[in-house]
Amino acid sequence: MASTGTYTLPGGTWNRLALSYYSTPIFIFVSVTMIVVWLIVTHIPTRRRLPLPLPPGSYGLPWIGDTFSFMAASMSDVGHRKWIESKRRKYGPFFKIQFMGHPMVMMDAPGGNKFMFQNEAKYMDTYWPPQVPALLGPDSIFMMAGEEHRVARRYLARFLDHAVVSQYFERVQTRAVEHFAEHWEKKEIEDSDVFVTAALDKTILFTFSVMCTLLISMDEGPQMDELLSKFSMWSRGFLSLPINLPGFAFYDGLKVRRQLLDLIGRYITQRRAELTEGPGSNPAKPDMLTSLLTVADDNGELLSETKIKNTLLTFLYAGFDSSSTALAMTIYYIAKNPHVYDQLVQEHRSILEQKRRKGDDEALTREDLSAMKYTWAVIQESLRLQPPVTGTFRTAKTDLECNGYSIPKGWTMMWNTMNSHHDPKFFQDPSTFNPVRFEEPPSNLTYLPFGGGPRACLGNEFAKMEMVVFIHHLMKRYKWTLVDPEDPVVRDPTPRNQNRTLIKVTRITL
Repeated sequence: MASTGTYTLPGGTWNRLALSYYSTPIFIFVSVTMIVVWLIVTHIPTRRRLPLPLPPGSYGLPWIGDTFSFMAASMSDVGHRKWIESKRRKYGPFFKIQFMGHPMVMMDAPGGNKFMFQNEAKYMDTYWPPQVPALLGPDSIFMMAGEEHRVARRYLARFLDHAVVSQYFERVQTRAVEHFAEHWEKKEIEDSDVFVTAALDKTILFTFSVMCTLLISMDEGPQMDELLSKFSMWSRGFLSLPINLPGFAFYDGLKVRRQLLDLIGRYITQRRAELTEGPGSNPAKPDMLTSLLTVADDNGELLSETKIKNTLLTFLYAGFDSSSTALAMTIYYIAKNPHVYDQLVQEHRSILEQKRRKGDDEALTREDLSAMKYTWAVIQESLRLQPPVTGTFRTAKTDLECNGYSIPKGWTMMWNTMNSHHDPKFFQDPSTFNPVRFEEPPSNLTYLPFGGGPRACLGNEFAKMEMVVFIHHLMKRYKWTLVDPEDPVVRDPTPRNQNRTLIKVTRITL
Protein backbone atom coordinates (compact mmCIF):
# COMPACT_ATOMS: atom_id res chain seq x y z
CA MET A 1 0.00 0.00 0.00
CA ALA A 2 1.36 3.42 -0.88
CA SER A 3 0.64 6.49 1.20
CA THR A 4 -0.62 9.67 -0.47
CA GLY A 5 -0.65 12.38 2.19
CA THR A 6 -3.46 11.48 4.57
CA TYR A 7 -4.84 8.94 2.02
CA THR A 8 -3.71 5.31 1.76
CA LEU A 9 -4.62 3.98 -1.67
CA PRO A 10 -3.61 1.04 -3.82
CA GLY A 11 -1.48 1.86 -6.81
CA GLY A 12 1.21 4.10 -5.36
CA THR A 13 2.36 6.71 -7.87
CA TRP A 14 -0.70 6.17 -10.09
CA ASN A 15 -3.04 7.39 -7.33
CA ARG A 16 -0.90 10.43 -6.63
CA LEU A 17 -1.34 11.33 -10.29
CA ALA A 18 -5.05 10.53 -10.14
CA LEU A 19 -5.63 12.72 -7.11
CA SER A 20 -3.75 15.52 -8.79
CA TYR A 21 -5.87 15.11 -11.94
CA TYR A 22 -9.17 15.07 -10.04
CA SER A 23 -8.38 18.44 -8.52
CA THR A 24 -7.48 20.16 -11.81
CA PRO A 25 -9.67 22.46 -13.92
CA ILE A 26 -9.44 19.84 -16.72
CA PHE A 27 -11.33 17.30 -14.62
CA ILE A 28 -13.93 19.89 -13.61
CA PHE A 29 -14.42 20.93 -17.26
CA VAL A 30 -14.75 17.32 -18.46
CA SER A 31 -17.21 16.49 -15.66
CA VAL A 32 -19.41 19.51 -16.34
CA THR A 33 -19.35 18.77 -20.08
CA MET A 34 -20.43 15.17 -19.49
CA ILE A 35 -23.30 16.32 -17.25
CA VAL A 36 -24.48 18.85 -19.83
CA VAL A 37 -24.32 16.24 -22.61
CA TRP A 38 -26.29 13.81 -20.42
CA LEU A 39 -28.95 16.44 -19.76
CA ILE A 40 -29.23 17.23 -23.46
CA VAL A 41 -29.48 13.57 -24.46
CA THR A 42 -32.00 12.66 -21.77
CA HIS A 43 -34.22 15.74 -21.94
CA ILE A 44 -34.55 16.59 -25.61
CA PRO A 45 -38.09 15.54 -26.52
CA THR A 46 -38.31 12.36 -28.58
CA ARG A 47 -38.36 13.04 -32.30
CA ARG A 48 -41.08 10.56 -33.20
CA ARG A 49 -43.41 10.78 -36.14
CA LEU A 50 -46.70 12.14 -34.82
CA PRO A 51 -50.00 12.57 -36.68
CA LEU A 52 -50.16 16.28 -35.88
CA PRO A 53 -47.57 19.01 -35.23
CA LEU A 54 -46.43 19.83 -31.73
CA PRO A 55 -47.85 22.98 -30.10
CA PRO A 56 -45.96 26.20 -30.82
CA GLY A 57 -43.42 27.34 -28.26
CA SER A 58 -39.82 26.85 -27.22
CA TYR A 59 -37.91 24.32 -25.08
CA GLY A 60 -35.12 26.74 -24.15
CA LEU A 61 -32.01 25.31 -22.52
CA PRO A 62 -31.93 21.57 -21.72
CA TRP A 63 -33.74 20.75 -18.46
CA ILE A 64 -33.85 24.45 -17.48
CA GLY A 65 -36.17 25.73 -20.21
CA ASP A 66 -38.60 28.20 -18.59
CA THR A 67 -38.20 26.73 -15.09
CA PHE A 68 -36.64 29.77 -13.46
CA SER A 69 -38.64 32.41 -15.34
CA PHE A 70 -41.93 30.61 -14.63
CA MET A 71 -41.14 30.08 -10.93
CA ALA A 72 -39.99 33.69 -10.51
CA ALA A 73 -43.11 34.98 -12.26
CA SER A 74 -45.30 32.76 -10.09
CA MET A 75 -44.11 34.57 -6.97
CA SER A 76 -46.16 37.67 -7.79
CA ASP A 77 -49.60 38.41 -9.17
CA VAL A 78 -48.44 40.89 -11.80
CA GLY A 79 -45.41 38.80 -12.77
CA HIS A 80 -47.44 35.64 -13.32
CA ARG A 81 -50.03 37.43 -15.42
CA LYS A 82 -47.39 39.20 -17.54
CA TRP A 83 -45.49 35.95 -18.09
CA ILE A 84 -48.62 34.23 -19.40
CA GLU A 85 -49.58 37.23 -21.53
CA SER A 86 -46.12 37.45 -23.12
CA LYS A 87 -46.22 33.76 -24.10
CA ARG A 88 -49.75 34.06 -25.47
CA ARG A 89 -48.76 37.07 -27.60
CA LYS A 90 -45.80 35.14 -29.01
CA TYR A 91 -47.30 31.67 -29.48
CA GLY A 92 -51.06 31.93 -29.00
CA PRO A 93 -53.22 30.63 -26.13
CA PHE A 94 -52.05 27.00 -26.51
CA PHE A 95 -48.26 26.67 -26.26
CA LYS A 96 -45.39 24.53 -25.01
CA ILE A 97 -42.50 25.27 -22.67
CA GLN A 98 -39.97 23.15 -20.79
CA PHE A 99 -40.38 23.05 -17.00
CA MET A 100 -38.03 21.14 -14.68
CA GLY A 101 -36.85 18.91 -17.50
CA HIS A 102 -40.31 18.10 -18.85
CA PRO A 103 -41.96 19.44 -22.01
CA MET A 104 -45.18 21.09 -20.81
CA VAL A 105 -48.24 22.38 -22.67
CA MET A 106 -50.12 25.36 -21.29
CA MET A 107 -53.75 24.59 -22.09
CA ASP A 108 -56.15 27.23 -23.38
CA ALA A 109 -59.62 28.03 -22.04
CA PRO A 110 -62.25 26.78 -22.37
CA GLY A 111 -61.27 24.07 -24.90
CA GLY A 112 -58.02 22.93 -23.29
CA ASN A 113 -59.55 22.94 -19.82
CA LYS A 114 -62.50 20.86 -21.02
CA PHE A 115 -60.11 18.42 -22.71
CA MET A 116 -58.16 17.92 -19.47
CA PHE A 117 -61.18 17.61 -17.18
CA GLN A 118 -62.98 15.13 -19.45
CA ASN A 119 -59.98 12.94 -20.24
CA GLU A 120 -57.77 13.00 -17.17
CA ALA A 121 -59.33 9.95 -15.50
CA LYS A 122 -58.60 7.72 -18.51
CA TYR A 123 -55.65 9.22 -20.37
CA MET A 124 -53.71 11.26 -17.81
CA ASP A 125 -51.75 10.83 -14.60
CA THR A 126 -51.43 13.43 -11.91
CA TYR A 127 -48.15 15.33 -12.02
CA TRP A 128 -46.56 17.74 -9.58
CA PRO A 129 -43.14 19.37 -9.49
CA PRO A 130 -40.91 17.02 -7.44
CA GLN A 131 -40.95 19.10 -4.26
CA VAL A 132 -44.75 18.82 -3.92
CA PRO A 133 -45.14 15.00 -3.53
CA ALA A 134 -42.14 14.97 -1.21
CA LEU A 135 -43.78 17.55 1.06
CA LEU A 136 -47.32 16.14 0.88
CA GLY A 137 -46.41 12.46 0.98
CA PRO A 138 -47.53 9.54 -1.22
CA ASP A 139 -50.69 8.94 0.82
CA SER A 140 -52.07 12.44 0.24
CA ILE A 141 -55.20 12.38 -1.94
CA PHE A 142 -53.48 14.95 -4.18
CA MET A 143 -50.86 12.34 -5.09
CA MET A 144 -53.29 9.51 -5.86
CA ALA A 145 -54.40 8.56 -9.36
CA GLY A 146 -56.89 6.30 -11.09
CA GLU A 147 -59.05 3.97 -9.02
CA GLU A 148 -57.11 4.72 -5.84
CA HIS A 149 -58.01 8.40 -6.18
CA ARG A 150 -61.66 7.68 -6.97
CA VAL A 151 -62.02 5.42 -3.92
CA ALA A 152 -60.29 7.92 -1.62
CA ARG A 153 -62.34 10.82 -2.97
CA ARG A 154 -65.63 8.95 -2.43
CA TYR A 155 -64.54 8.12 1.09
CA LEU A 156 -63.51 11.68 2.01
CA ALA A 157 -66.45 13.33 0.24
CA ARG A 158 -68.82 11.95 2.89
CA PHE A 159 -67.16 14.30 5.40
CA LEU A 160 -67.83 17.34 3.20
CA ASP A 161 -71.23 16.72 1.63
CA HIS A 162 -74.11 19.17 1.98
CA ALA A 163 -75.59 17.53 5.08
CA VAL A 164 -72.28 17.47 6.94
CA VAL A 165 -71.42 21.06 5.97
CA SER A 166 -74.80 22.08 7.41
CA GLN A 167 -73.79 20.42 10.68
CA TYR A 168 -70.46 22.27 10.62
CA PHE A 169 -72.28 25.60 10.26
CA GLU A 170 -73.16 25.95 13.95
CA ARG A 171 -69.57 25.25 14.99
CA VAL A 172 -68.15 27.73 12.46
CA GLN A 173 -70.67 30.35 13.59
CA THR A 174 -69.68 29.80 17.23
CA ARG A 175 -65.99 29.96 16.34
CA ALA A 176 -66.51 33.25 14.46
CA VAL A 177 -68.18 34.88 17.48
CA GLU A 178 -65.35 33.68 19.73
CA HIS A 179 -62.71 34.81 17.23
CA PHE A 180 -63.93 38.39 17.03
CA ALA A 181 -64.36 38.56 20.81
CA GLU A 182 -60.86 37.21 21.44
CA HIS A 183 -58.82 38.79 18.65
CA TRP A 184 -60.65 41.98 17.64
CA GLU A 185 -62.78 43.18 20.56
CA LYS A 186 -60.60 42.83 23.65
CA LYS A 187 -59.39 46.23 24.84
CA GLU A 188 -56.07 44.77 26.02
CA ILE A 189 -55.47 43.76 22.39
CA GLU A 190 -56.86 46.86 20.66
CA ASP A 191 -57.31 49.67 23.20
CA SER A 192 -59.30 52.13 21.10
CA ASP A 193 -62.16 52.25 18.63
CA VAL A 194 -59.66 52.91 15.83
CA PHE A 195 -56.69 50.59 15.41
CA VAL A 196 -54.35 49.12 12.80
CA THR A 197 -54.08 45.38 12.26
CA ALA A 198 -52.85 42.89 9.67
CA ALA A 199 -56.02 41.38 8.20
CA LEU A 200 -54.14 38.32 6.93
CA ASP A 201 -52.95 37.46 10.44
CA LYS A 202 -56.54 37.61 11.66
CA THR A 203 -57.96 35.49 8.83
CA ILE A 204 -55.22 32.89 9.32
CA LEU A 205 -56.07 32.67 13.03
CA PHE A 206 -59.75 32.22 12.21
CA THR A 207 -59.50 29.63 9.45
CA PHE A 208 -56.75 27.64 11.17
CA SER A 209 -58.70 27.49 14.44
CA VAL A 210 -61.80 26.37 12.52
CA MET A 211 -59.90 23.53 10.85
CA CYS A 212 -58.20 22.47 14.09
CA THR A 213 -61.61 22.40 15.79
CA LEU A 214 -63.35 20.39 13.08
CA LEU A 215 -60.50 18.00 12.29
CA ILE A 216 -58.86 17.22 15.63
CA SER A 217 -60.84 19.20 18.28
CA MET A 218 -57.79 21.29 19.16
CA ASP A 219 -58.55 24.50 21.07
CA GLU A 220 -56.65 27.75 20.70
CA GLY A 221 -53.51 27.94 22.80
CA PRO A 222 -49.74 27.34 22.70
CA GLN A 223 -50.09 23.97 20.95
CA MET A 224 -52.16 25.49 18.13
CA ASP A 225 -49.68 28.38 17.84
CA GLU A 226 -46.82 25.88 17.49
CA LEU A 227 -48.73 23.90 14.88
CA LEU A 228 -49.50 27.04 12.85
CA SER A 229 -45.86 28.12 12.96
CA LYS A 230 -44.77 24.74 11.60
CA PHE A 231 -47.36 24.87 8.81
CA SER A 232 -46.07 28.29 7.73
CA MET A 233 -42.50 26.96 7.44
CA TRP A 234 -43.66 23.78 5.70
CA SER A 235 -45.68 25.64 3.06
CA ARG A 236 -42.69 27.73 1.95
CA GLY A 237 -41.17 24.60 0.47
CA PHE A 238 -43.86 24.26 -2.19
CA LEU A 239 -42.50 27.08 -4.37
CA SER A 240 -38.84 26.21 -3.79
CA LEU A 241 -36.36 24.23 -5.83
CA PRO A 242 -36.19 20.60 -4.60
CA ILE A 243 -32.73 20.96 -3.06
CA ASN A 244 -32.50 18.93 0.14
CA LEU A 245 -29.61 20.82 1.73
CA PRO A 246 -29.49 23.02 4.85
CA GLY A 247 -30.35 26.62 4.06
CA PHE A 248 -32.95 25.76 1.40
CA ALA A 249 -36.71 26.06 1.97
CA PHE A 250 -37.27 22.52 0.68
CA TYR A 251 -34.91 21.08 3.31
CA ASP A 252 -36.72 23.00 6.06
CA GLY A 253 -40.08 21.89 4.68
CA LEU A 254 -39.15 18.19 4.81
CA LYS A 255 -37.86 18.58 8.35
CA VAL A 256 -41.05 20.30 9.50
CA ARG A 257 -43.21 17.71 7.70
CA ARG A 258 -41.73 15.00 9.92
CA GLN A 259 -42.45 17.11 13.00
CA LEU A 260 -46.04 17.72 11.89
CA LEU A 261 -46.65 14.01 11.32
CA ASP A 262 -45.22 13.21 14.76
CA LEU A 263 -47.55 15.74 16.38
CA ILE A 264 -50.58 14.39 14.49
CA GLY A 265 -49.48 10.88 15.45
CA ARG A 266 -49.65 11.80 19.14
CA TYR A 267 -53.22 13.01 18.64
CA ILE A 268 -54.11 9.73 16.92
CA THR A 269 -52.65 7.69 19.80
CA GLN A 270 -54.58 9.74 22.34
CA ARG A 271 -57.82 9.45 20.37
CA ARG A 272 -57.47 5.68 19.96
CA ALA A 273 -57.18 5.41 23.73
CA GLU A 274 -60.32 7.52 24.22
CA LEU A 275 -62.24 5.35 21.76
CA THR A 276 -61.05 2.18 23.47
CA GLU A 277 -62.14 3.44 26.88
CA GLY A 278 -65.59 4.26 25.54
CA PRO A 279 -67.96 6.99 26.75
CA GLY A 280 -67.20 8.37 30.17
CA SER A 281 -65.42 11.28 31.73
CA ASN A 282 -63.33 11.87 28.60
CA PRO A 283 -65.41 10.84 25.56
CA ALA A 284 -63.96 10.87 22.04
CA LYS A 285 -64.58 14.13 20.17
CA PRO A 286 -67.01 14.31 17.22
CA ASP A 287 -64.48 15.42 14.61
CA MET A 288 -62.85 14.12 11.43
CA LEU A 289 -60.13 12.29 13.34
CA THR A 290 -62.72 10.20 15.17
CA SER A 291 -64.48 9.50 11.87
CA LEU A 292 -61.25 8.46 10.13
CA LEU A 293 -60.52 6.05 12.97
CA THR A 294 -64.00 4.51 13.03
CA VAL A 295 -65.57 4.77 9.54
CA ALA A 296 -64.57 2.03 7.08
CA ASP A 297 -63.97 2.63 3.38
CA ASP A 298 -65.92 1.01 0.52
CA ASN A 299 -64.01 -2.24 1.09
CA GLY A 300 -65.00 -2.36 4.76
CA GLU A 301 -61.47 -1.51 5.88
CA LEU A 302 -60.29 1.23 8.23
CA LEU A 303 -57.56 3.59 7.06
CA SER A 304 -53.99 2.89 8.11
CA GLU A 305 -52.38 5.30 10.56
CA THR A 306 -50.06 6.56 7.82
CA LYS A 307 -53.02 7.45 5.59
CA ILE A 308 -54.83 9.13 8.47
CA LYS A 309 -51.75 11.24 9.23
CA ASN A 310 -51.38 12.34 5.61
CA THR A 311 -55.12 12.97 5.22
CA LEU A 312 -55.21 15.24 8.27
CA LEU A 313 -52.02 17.01 7.17
CA THR A 314 -53.52 17.66 3.73
CA PHE A 315 -56.91 18.79 5.04
CA LEU A 316 -55.43 21.06 7.71
CA TYR A 317 -53.29 22.85 5.15
CA ALA A 318 -55.79 22.95 2.29
CA GLY A 319 -58.57 23.99 4.66
CA PHE A 320 -56.92 27.04 6.16
CA ASP A 321 -54.29 28.41 3.78
CA SER A 322 -56.45 29.05 0.73
CA SER A 323 -59.47 30.32 2.72
CA SER A 324 -57.39 32.67 4.87
CA THR A 325 -55.71 34.32 1.90
CA ALA A 326 -59.01 34.47 -0.01
CA LEU A 327 -60.59 36.30 2.94
CA ALA A 328 -57.65 38.70 3.24
CA MET A 329 -57.81 39.44 -0.48
CA THR A 330 -61.57 40.04 -0.19
CA ILE A 331 -60.96 42.52 2.66
CA TYR A 332 -58.34 44.20 0.46
CA TYR A 333 -60.65 44.58 -2.54
CA ILE A 334 -63.58 45.79 -0.42
CA ALA A 335 -61.34 48.55 0.96
CA LYS A 336 -60.18 49.51 -2.54
CA ASN A 337 -63.79 49.78 -3.74
CA PRO A 338 -65.89 51.89 -1.29
CA HIS A 339 -69.07 51.40 -3.34
CA VAL A 340 -68.73 47.65 -2.76
CA TYR A 341 -68.46 48.23 0.98
CA ASP A 342 -71.59 50.42 0.90
CA GLN A 343 -73.59 47.75 -0.89
CA LEU A 344 -72.39 45.10 1.55
CA VAL A 345 -73.53 47.31 4.44
CA GLN A 346 -77.02 47.42 2.93
CA GLU A 347 -77.20 43.63 2.60
CA HIS A 348 -75.99 42.86 6.12
CA ARG A 349 -77.96 45.67 7.76
CA SER A 350 -81.11 44.34 6.11
CA ILE A 351 -80.50 40.87 7.58
CA LEU A 352 -79.86 42.26 11.07
CA GLU A 353 -82.84 44.63 11.02
CA GLN A 354 -85.15 41.81 10.01
CA LYS A 355 -83.94 39.78 12.98
CA ARG A 356 -84.46 42.70 15.34
CA ARG A 357 -88.00 43.30 14.10
CA LYS A 358 -88.83 39.66 14.82
CA GLY A 359 -87.22 39.83 18.24
CA ASP A 360 -84.70 37.17 17.26
CA ASP A 361 -81.12 37.14 18.46
CA GLU A 362 -78.48 38.08 15.91
CA ALA A 363 -77.02 34.60 15.45
CA LEU A 364 -76.83 33.61 11.81
CA THR A 365 -79.03 30.90 10.37
CA ARG A 366 -78.57 28.84 7.22
CA GLU A 367 -81.38 30.88 5.66
CA ASP A 368 -79.34 34.04 6.29
CA LEU A 369 -76.46 32.57 4.30
CA SER A 370 -78.75 32.12 1.30
CA ALA A 371 -79.71 35.80 1.53
CA MET A 372 -76.09 36.99 1.28
CA LYS A 373 -75.96 36.85 -2.50
CA TYR A 374 -73.95 40.04 -2.95
CA THR A 375 -71.49 38.95 -0.25
CA TRP A 376 -70.81 35.73 -2.11
CA ALA A 377 -70.48 37.64 -5.40
CA VAL A 378 -67.83 39.87 -3.77
CA ILE A 379 -65.89 36.80 -2.62
CA GLN A 380 -66.23 35.24 -6.08
CA GLU A 381 -64.83 38.36 -7.73
CA SER A 382 -61.91 38.37 -5.31
CA LEU A 383 -61.28 34.70 -6.16
CA ARG A 384 -61.35 35.56 -9.86
CA LEU A 385 -58.63 38.16 -9.49
CA GLN A 386 -56.62 36.24 -6.89
CA PRO A 387 -57.37 32.50 -7.08
CA PRO A 388 -55.68 30.52 -4.29
CA VAL A 389 -54.30 28.05 -6.85
CA THR A 390 -53.38 29.16 -10.35
CA GLY A 391 -53.53 25.70 -11.92
CA THR A 392 -52.56 22.05 -11.72
CA PHE A 393 -50.52 19.60 -13.78
CA ARG A 394 -51.27 16.31 -15.54
CA THR A 395 -49.09 13.91 -17.57
CA ALA A 396 -50.20 12.20 -20.79
CA LYS A 397 -50.33 8.39 -20.39
CA THR A 398 -50.54 8.00 -24.16
CA ASP A 399 -50.20 10.19 -27.26
CA LEU A 400 -53.05 12.71 -27.26
CA GLU A 401 -54.47 15.22 -29.74
CA CYS A 402 -55.94 18.58 -28.79
CA ASN A 403 -56.65 21.79 -30.71
CA GLY A 404 -55.05 20.35 -33.85
CA TYR A 405 -51.77 19.50 -32.12
CA SER A 406 -50.12 16.35 -30.78
CA ILE A 407 -49.31 16.00 -27.09
CA PRO A 408 -46.83 13.08 -26.88
CA LYS A 409 -46.94 10.44 -24.18
CA GLY A 410 -45.04 11.60 -21.10
CA TRP A 411 -45.59 15.30 -21.72
CA THR A 412 -47.02 17.47 -18.97
CA MET A 413 -50.13 19.65 -19.32
CA MET A 414 -51.25 22.53 -17.13
CA TRP A 415 -54.54 24.39 -16.93
CA ASN A 416 -53.99 27.92 -15.65
CA THR A 417 -56.51 30.41 -14.29
CA MET A 418 -54.57 33.28 -15.86
CA ASN A 419 -55.67 31.98 -19.26
CA SER A 420 -59.30 32.80 -18.49
CA HIS A 421 -59.77 34.84 -15.30
CA HIS A 422 -58.10 37.85 -16.92
CA ASP A 423 -59.34 37.33 -20.48
CA PRO A 424 -61.84 39.96 -21.69
CA LYS A 425 -63.51 37.29 -23.87
CA PHE A 426 -64.84 35.72 -20.67
CA PHE A 427 -64.85 38.61 -18.19
CA GLN A 428 -65.55 42.07 -19.55
CA ASP A 429 -63.06 44.69 -18.34
CA PRO A 430 -61.21 41.99 -16.36
CA SER A 431 -58.98 44.35 -14.34
CA THR A 432 -62.04 46.02 -12.75
CA PHE A 433 -63.41 44.65 -9.48
CA ASN A 434 -67.06 44.11 -10.38
CA PRO A 435 -69.02 41.60 -8.25
CA VAL A 436 -72.19 42.23 -10.27
CA ARG A 437 -70.73 40.11 -13.06
CA PHE A 438 -71.52 37.06 -10.89
CA GLU A 439 -75.26 37.68 -10.90
CA GLU A 440 -75.15 35.08 -13.67
CA PRO A 441 -73.33 31.83 -12.81
CA PRO A 442 -69.92 31.66 -14.52
CA SER A 443 -68.77 28.78 -16.71
CA ASN A 444 -66.93 26.04 -14.84
CA LEU A 445 -64.45 25.92 -17.73
CA THR A 446 -63.37 29.57 -17.51
CA TYR A 447 -63.87 30.32 -13.79
CA LEU A 448 -61.76 27.89 -11.77
CA PRO A 449 -60.96 29.11 -8.25
CA PHE A 450 -61.71 25.63 -6.90
CA GLY A 451 -60.28 23.68 -9.83
CA GLY A 452 -62.37 21.51 -12.10
CA GLY A 453 -63.09 18.02 -13.32
CA PRO A 454 -62.77 14.91 -11.14
CA ARG A 455 -60.21 16.68 -8.94
CA ALA A 456 -62.21 19.82 -8.15
CA CYS A 457 -61.85 20.95 -4.55
CA LEU A 458 -63.83 18.71 -2.19
CA GLY A 459 -64.29 21.53 0.31
CA ASN A 460 -65.63 24.30 -1.91
CA GLU A 461 -69.09 24.32 -0.29
CA PHE A 462 -67.54 24.41 3.18
CA ALA A 463 -65.15 27.21 2.15
CA LYS A 464 -68.07 29.28 0.82
CA MET A 465 -69.97 28.91 4.10
CA GLU A 466 -66.91 29.71 6.22
CA MET A 467 -65.97 32.84 4.26
CA VAL A 468 -69.50 34.26 4.16
CA VAL A 469 -69.86 33.78 7.94
CA PHE A 470 -66.58 35.62 8.56
CA ILE A 471 -67.46 38.55 6.28
CA HIS A 472 -70.85 38.93 8.00
CA HIS A 473 -69.27 39.23 11.45
CA LEU A 474 -66.67 41.65 10.11
CA MET A 475 -69.29 43.85 8.40
CA LYS A 476 -71.55 44.12 11.47
CA ARG A 477 -68.67 45.39 13.64
CA TYR A 478 -66.18 47.35 11.54
CA LYS A 479 -65.35 49.53 8.60
CA TRP A 480 -61.77 49.76 7.36
CA THR A 481 -59.33 51.39 4.97
CA LEU A 482 -55.99 50.20 3.64
CA VAL A 483 -52.87 51.55 5.31
CA ASP A 484 -51.04 51.14 1.98
CA PRO A 485 -53.39 50.99 -1.03
CA GLU A 486 -50.41 50.11 -3.26
CA ASP A 487 -49.29 47.14 -1.18
CA PRO A 488 -48.30 44.58 -3.87
CA VAL A 489 -49.76 41.09 -4.09
CA VAL A 490 -47.22 38.26 -3.88
CA ARG A 491 -47.61 34.46 -3.87
CA ASP A 492 -46.16 32.33 -1.10
CA PRO A 493 -47.58 30.03 -2.52
CA THR A 494 -51.11 31.48 -2.21
CA PRO A 495 -51.80 35.19 -2.95
CA ARG A 496 -51.31 37.74 -0.20
CA ASN A 497 -50.32 41.37 0.20
CA GLN A 498 -46.64 41.83 0.86
CA ASN A 499 -47.43 43.66 4.12
CA ARG A 500 -50.16 41.19 5.14
CA THR A 501 -53.08 43.49 4.23
CA LEU A 502 -52.57 46.17 6.87
CA ILE A 503 -55.87 47.93 7.56
CA LYS A 504 -57.00 50.86 9.71
CA VAL A 505 -60.12 49.62 11.49
CA THR A 506 -62.97 51.64 13.03
CA ARG A 507 -65.57 50.06 15.30
CA ILE A 508 -69.18 50.52 14.20
CA THR A 509 -72.59 49.00 14.88
CA LEU A 510 -74.88 48.12 12.00
